[in-house]
Amino acid sequence: MPKTTGAIAVQRYYFPIIHNGHLQTDDAGEVFGSPDLAREYGARVARDIGSDPEFDRCAGTVVLVLDSAGTEIGRHVVASVCDRRAEETP
Repeated sequence: MPKTTGAIAVQRYYFPIIHNGHLQTDDAGEVFGSPDLAREYGARVARDIGSDPEFDRCAGTVVLVLDSAGTEIGRHVVASVCDRRAEETP
């Protein structure tokens, strides 16, 4: 349930990560004033993961965005070099 802080309604959103078929839960979450801001944050998390030089690019990593009720409101696939190579192969 969204809470009102001053004149702004805020809600906690969660960002679990699926990596190599395993779910890493997010028990803390983050508070945002809108679902759009939460989705933007999820996209930023996915970009940050993909920019890590030690990241396994073939892991099929996905950052989910869940509202406080547990409803998925966003999904960000971390860019995969493996997928691009497969597309480029004749």
